[in-house]
Amino acid sequence: MDVYLNGEFMPEEEASVSVFDRGFLYGDGAFETLRIYNGKPFLLERHIGRLGHSLGSLHIPEAYDFGDYVKAANELIRRNEITDGILRIQVTRGTGKRGYSTAGNYHPTLLISLTAAPPIDDSPPAPVKLITATSVLADHDPFSTLKTTNKLVNIIAMREAETAGADDALLLNQAGQLTETTSSNLFLILNDTLHTPPLSSGCLAGITRTFLLELAAAQSIPVTQDQLTPQHLPEAQGIFLTNSVRELQPVDTLDGQPIPQSPITEKLHQAYRHQVRKQTQ
Repeated sequence: MDVYLNGEFMPEEEASVSVFDRGFLYGDGAFETLRIYNGKPFLLERHIGRLGHSLGSLHIPEAYDFGDYVKAANELIRRNEITDGILRIQVTRGTGKRGYSTAGNYHPTLLISLTAAPPIDDSPPAPVKLITATSVLADHDPFSTLKTTNKLVNIIAMREAETAGADDALLLNQAGQLTETTSSNLFLILNDTLHTPPLSSGCLAGITRTFLLELAAAQSIPVTQDQLTPQHLPEAQGIFLTNSVRELQPVDTLDGQPIPQSPITEKLHQAYRHQVRKQTQ
């Protein structure tokens, strides 16, 4: 498989990054991950836009413009003959002197890579099992809405989920409010209304989250972004997760307790699949 590293296409076996790269030393960078359908990256422009926002917030200069990202991503897909897969774009501050200071001249490192993945059809998605994480908390800070390469909270929470035999872990913040899971945004259906935690809870500003909110509005499904607590969970008519790789996934158990399945979840899933087909034909 070829990758795109700092302006060049090369076999992944030949690609290397300095051991002094700040992405390796400090997690000083940002990334985006998205799906490829029918050889076309889905919502690529939105992901590039969020990447630019993340890099600007981290004060990492962009060595490539919007068109460069689009051209490189599409050429990489063509070179690797990928029909269905996962595309990852990662940018770090690059190599620099030891320590936390960002003073000096840095040349950002850009890596675009691909992974083949099984195609997704219109069948109802497989439900997932959740637990509530107890070892870590996700709280709102200036970087919680950015997709940075600092993911220790997510890693430790996922380890807890895997140890418990679950697929993912639900994260709470310091106030005891629901935020997200380790890799997905969270949606609850309460009284036939779609609820999701606001960004102020500490959740990521997910691309699929935003797209799903737009689809819900187009389907005339009432939507609200509000602070949710564990007390809302037993009242839910349905719970589902969203991310760019797995699309929309219903939750069937949380901490061992069964979760109802709502027709609203399937309605939104079909609306999402319709947009995938429409935009990647």
